[in-house]
Amino acid sequence: MAESKPFVTVIVLNYNGRSFLRTCFSSLALTNYPKSKFEVLLVDNGSTDDSTEFVESNFPWVRIVKLHQNFGFGGGNNRGVKFANGQYIAFLNNDTEVTQNWLLELVQASVGRSIPICGSKTLMMRNRRLVDFGGGKLTVVGRGYAIGFLEADDGQIKSSLTGYPCASSMLINKDVFKELDGFDEDYFACLEDTDLGWRAWLLGYKTLFCPESVVYHNYGGTSGEGRLSPLKAFHGTKDPFITILKNLELKNLFVGIMFAVAFDLGEGILLVKSRNIECLKMKAKAYSWVYRHLSSILSKRIIIQDKRKVSDKWLSEMGFISPLSCAFKEYIRLSKVAPQV
Repeated sequence: MAESKPFVTVIVLNYNGRSFLRTCFSSLALTNYPKSKFEVLLVDNGSTDDSTEFVESNFPWVRIVKLHQNFGFGGGNNRGVKFANGQYIAFLNNDTEVTQNWLLELVQASVGRSIPICGSKTLMMRNRRLVDFGGGKLTVVGRGYAIGFLEADDGQIKSSLTGYPCASSMLINKDVFKELDGFDEDYFACLEDTDLGWRAWLLGYKTLFCPESVVYHNYGGTSGEGRLSPLKAFHGTKDPFITILKNLELKNLFVGIMFAVAFDLGEGILLVKSRNIECLKMKAKAYSWVYRHLSSILSKRIIIQDKRKVSDKWLSEMGFISPLSCAFKEYIRLSKVAPQV
């Protein structure tokens, strides 16, 4: 019954993503959810292509929020939520194609199991047999990784609690999102969802992976292909430190920082060997950024730690924080398989 279903606002964040929008909104038009119970917002992060004009002409049922500049992933979505009428918010990447029941499955899982945060199973757009996101693991080096990334999808992945949802397709209760203070805008381009899931667990909120909700994702479509670019080198270096400094317990903080630095040193050596000086400079710039913003990061830490309801040990015992050995093995595996994307 439509009357029993909550109203959902689907937010599609966009920055110069004109080439992806026809596929995304055409699939959204076929969503099997009562039309009176959801709305779609295009939140445009100051695009300089004709994204908004294209959507206005071809998808007039989409409500458009035009921002005057690029506020990044977290900043753009946070501002979009202010315009949302829904009791629930579904965040969806612009470089996706949804299946008809993607939203229905997320809502049923969230409402039926009283879990405020649910993430879809995402598959690769260009090879739909391969997994993009099959659940997420947190790590003490401040990074997260997707379970099953680039492995064959055999349809046997089960619904389970997870370390974090993938924000390319996730549902969250709006009141919980506000209680978490939304996405942390310091991240700008990556790990916002990892941090959100981590903070949610610390505050006592569960996060569910819902494989019945299937979305196809154009991996690297928005951020650009390739595992490392100057942009990714900068944000991929600073963002893990933000996560560590905010979310780890004090007794684990030094260990996390030590291993994060070791990780960066290893990556730096590889950059020197490959003569990728531009990315090396961006990693150094990231360390400078963290130092200059340390005071504000630690202020956030105080707030988060004061509200903490579960320990790092508990998160590890439950399997949400991955052992370092497993995280290292996954990074080695990714270094070999990612070029196939």
